[in-house]
Amino acid sequence: MYSHLEAEGTSVTIAHCKAQNLPVVDRILEPQTIAHFLEFAFGKPLPNGNQPNIERLSTEEATFIQHDQNFPPDSNGEPIMTSVMARIGSERDSTRLCMVGKNIQSLKSRLWEGIIPLSDQVWQEKGLDQPEHFDFACQHLSAVIAVFQYLNEPTVRLYLRDTFNYIYDHWTELDAVLNKRRAEQDKKPVSVAGLWTRYMTAHFEMMAERAHRWVTVHVNTLRTPLLRALLGYRPPGGDGGPLAQPDAVQWKITDSLHMLTEIAANADFTIMIPMNGYKGYWADAPRPGPAALHAANLLTRSKAYHERLRLLTREAISLNAPAWIGSTPTSGESYHGTSWSQIQGQNKLRKEVRGAPLEPIPREPWIAACASNMESGKKEGKDEKYGLVVYRLTYGQTESEWTEFVRKVEAHVSDWGKGQTGSIAIKEHLKLHWLDGKELGIPEGDVDASKQHFKNTIEGSDDWSKLEDGAFLVVDSASFASYTTNSYSPAASRLIAGDFTGFLLAVDPDFDPKEGSSRPDESPGYSGQMRILGSLVWSDLYSLLTAQTSDLEDHWPLASEHPNMVYVGPTIPWQRFIWRKHSEMRWNLLRAVIDHVKLNQGIPVTTQPPPAQAISAMTSPTAATSTAVSSVSSARDVPPPQAQTTSTTMPPTVAVSTAAPVTSPVPSYTTAAEQDPVSNASVPSSTPPIEEAPVNDPLRTFMLAEFQRYLRHRGHPRRAAMVDELLRLQPGEEPDAGRLRQLVDDENQRQEQRRRDGLGEDEEASGEYRPDCPLQ
Repeated sequence: MYSHLEAEGTSVTIAHCKAQNLPVVDRILEPQTIAHFLEFAFGKPLPNGNQPNIERLSTEEATFIQHDQNFPPDSNGEPIMTSVMARIGSERDSTRLCMVGKNIQSLKSRLWEGIIPLSDQVWQEKGLDQPEHFDFACQHLSAVIAVFQYLNEPTVRLYLRDTFNYIYDHWTELDAVLNKRRAEQDKKPVSVAGLWTRYMTAHFEMMAERAHRWVTVHVNTLRTPLLRALLGYRPPGGDGGPLAQPDAVQWKITDSLHMLTEIAANADFTIMIPMNGYKGYWADAPRPGPAALHAANLLTRSKAYHERLRLLTREAISLNAPAWIGSTPTSGESYHGTSWSQIQGQNKLRKEVRGAPLEPIPREPWIAACASNMESGKKEGKDEKYGLVVYRLTYGQTESEWTEFVRKVEAHVSDWGKGQTGSIAIKEHLKLHWLDGKELGIPEGDVDASKQHFKNTIEGSDDWSKLEDGAFLVVDSASFASYTTNSYSPAASRLIAGDFTGFLLAVDPDFDPKEGSSRPDESPGYSGQMRILGSLVWSDLYSLLTAQTSDLEDHWPLASEHPNMVYVGPTIPWQRFIWRKHSEMRWNLLRAVIDHVKLNQGIPVTTQPPPAQAISAMTSPTAATSTAVSSVSSARDVPPPQAQTTSTTMPPTVAVSTAAPVTSPVPSYTTAAEQDPVSNASVPSSTPPIEEAPVNDPLRTFMLAEFQRYLRHRGHPRRAAMVDELLRLQPGEEPDAGRLRQLVDDENQRQEQRRRDGLGEDEEASGEYRPDCPLQ
């Protein structure tokens, strides 16, 4: 089995290669490809939207490829579909399976179906078009390149080709049987093997074109303001002209432009799947330019590309030079001219490497399939329901509060589709279908009861036959709070606000908690449900379920790393690193309180309050994060519990709120490569053992009570409730996760009751916070 885990990557993709923390087994040729191919073989269009006029299979020939049909007919041979699916990857034929990080494999599965990583709305919601998030944007773009770099590894490329060819041979066997029968019936022969080659050629074309177009469009969008800034900038103290040394601002701008140029270059020669050696494939006529630009080997293409780019850039500079005759350009104009010449050379080289771009751009196949189904239903006069079911499982709101909440959710969920070609044709038909759990007799917050109702009432019903049955949505108290309060907003400025917007709970109706996860090593901690941002309901959840490429269990590892365990779309190393450090500091803060109490259980209480600055540094989570909690002596002594451990047994209504302060979202598969050596070095060794003191020490109680007051004042009542567990701890005892979850559950109910009673925020949070605890 090939392992991509030790791949070094390039200067553009090294971060993604080093961040392969969760190894998963990847079947290079995605299994759902066979089902999509058969749709084409029976008359559907190609993935690139073309409808070739060639012989296809007839409906009566479908019996030859049924899963229970022996092949050849009237023999004891296994069904041909069994043979085909075994080639993709099974215990019987596992020689072409690969080991790769979840971060790369999950994006590969998405790109395989032509689904772009982020829609334009999500890109803007995350603020990736803002200068302060430039590094985040670049990593999202380079992640796509990392996927195709993996697919172009010589071993992986060989595995993919061989898998294709083995399946081609099986279709050739089918052709012999079908054409013998067709000859007896005086019908035209058919070539399923030929259809297979034509389909996969179009599939790779669609897949590469959509991914490459997405990267280059965003590169151009990010580059435009940089070029404008470079041209208009004037260094303080006067401009020294084209020979002057660039100052810090010019260095930063040109460095950013260089990064975008490298991303665009790697996209040009990497985002493709050469089909050399694929049976039945005939390459197009050679394009202009060096032959090495079209080599199957990625390293050969890379070397030829950069050599050619240098030549074309120099040619562009020479052609643009006459524009400056008789004048002296400023330094900004000079740097801008050089950058623009390189862009011109790259645009010319792109056509040599890739040919003319496909026009119109192919639609995402899942969108084309949905549009086709909707059009068929419309022609038949059927009034079908498309979309997802949403259960309301929180009942403490007034009618006006609930109406306003639904309005916010609908607006958030429906804002999707920009950049997803053809989405306008299906947007108006995809809807959330709301069901009131109270009217259905479902107890408040009972997700299991809603799952049972879904399976008994929705699945298999003719009225709901077009709804997605791979998942449904739930609105619990946490979901309601995410849209109506700031309880789940980012707690630090380094966190991207777009990753902390309103969310819903997605539930897997087929998950059996007794059997557990089907792949516990690849989706550790999965419990059959996952929170997801409202803006990703259609572009991520629905699209990937419809395309049959992934389900909730496949999404869960990405969600489990989020501080609130929410799925926010494809993630990148820098994003996950910040999440991890934020959650570690949050854990360290709680450990610091516990360790301080253990160390000072015999100290008498003083009545003189310390300076406010000292109090803020000890009690504020933000302050604790910024100072790296250097005084925490034993935080590293007790490792944070795994994020998945809590989520497995956590009630669905409190999964987010309990996960935040109690657990670290750093999964057990985090490697040392992604840890921050500075933070690690700043924390001293474990706390020395001390003699146990009485548990009812007044300082201990006073400190924790003050910490609890602070949390309530900051609008974190659930975290404040968890301090009760610290108050009851005996010396040497660790917090109990079960009791912590129960405390948060009770606090949720208390807050819900206050809402029903028409009460506002707690008294602790309503007035001015005046600390009087002598924290040291």
